[in-house]
Amino acid sequence: MEEEDRHNLQPLIPFTTTTSYSHNPPYDTPKNPKHFNSDNNIILRILLVLTVAIISIWANYEASKTFDITIVNDAYDSPAGRRFALSYVSNDRATRILQNTSSFVEHFLYPNDNNKNNHNPKKHIDSVILRLARRNLNATAVYAAGNHHNDGRKNFNYVIEISPMLLKDKNYNKVAIVGAILRGMAKAWLFDAGSRAPPGLIDGMAEYVAELAGFRRDMVAGGGGGSPECESRGGRWWEDNEPRHVARWLHYCVKYKEGFIQRLNEAMRDTWHDRMVDEVLGMPIMKLCGLYNNASWVGSE
Repeated sequence: MEEEDRHNLQPLIPFTTTTSYSHNPPYDTPKNPKHFNSDNNIILRILLVLTVAIISIWANYEASKTFDITIVNDAYDSPAGRRFALSYVSNDRATRILQNTSSFVEHFLYPNDNNKNNHNPKKHIDSVILRLARRNLNATAVYAAGNHHNDGRKNFNYVIEISPMLLKDKNYNKVAIVGAILRGMAKAWLFDAGSRAPPGLIDGMAEYVAELAGFRRDMVAGGGGGSPECESRGGRWWEDNEPRHVARWLHYCVKYKEGFIQRLNEAMRDTWHDRMVDEVLGMPIMKLCGLYNNASWVGSE
């Protein structure tokens, strides 16, 4: 732990002490090339320091103009809570993970947000609270609380709860924690038609984004071999299905229609109806579902 702390405290630019010896050479004049080299080295070091400072200021500005971040440790008196406090709160690692995962999800869902001709702005988020829950959870929980300002604008605040089970063991899986936070950020950034979109579909879309980022969990069985489950659910293939199963189906949709996830997300901005996926796909859901069930594709790129 002491070794890790030393690394965290090291400056971004390593400082080295240079000792030079001079015996007053007779020709040490401004025209001496060594004199110019020394001046150039000093100038380069100053420019490097200024560049790092500017980048740091710019990064802080970019972070500050997104949303407010709060870290809450409800399991502070448990072993998992103490590990969370030491490894994620005290060194701001949790904040950095939130910022990085948010940036990935935001740029994936809204690739044209900086385009001046873009008429579909990204979802607005005011604040995110990352909370380590006191009790174990089956999955990362995300919920929103909307408040109205005096000017009538709605304020979107999201709470992401992760399970202390992720830090239960001493040798806990750090990758799993980042994956859980990324799934939470994906749910926060996704439109859900004012909470009218099916939760199972939103969970599956968040799982798809996590898999795209490299946080693929073990694939579940099922979804192939001509299963009639689509017909029995009236085309609602996302109902009562594990998120990894829904994500597997979404991979197939993206292979059929590039940009499917972004289009579906935009379609869910304000409204939802059961034919929405049909419209985004450009074909009846039953047909694609039949193709999915009779395919040997396993959801990998």
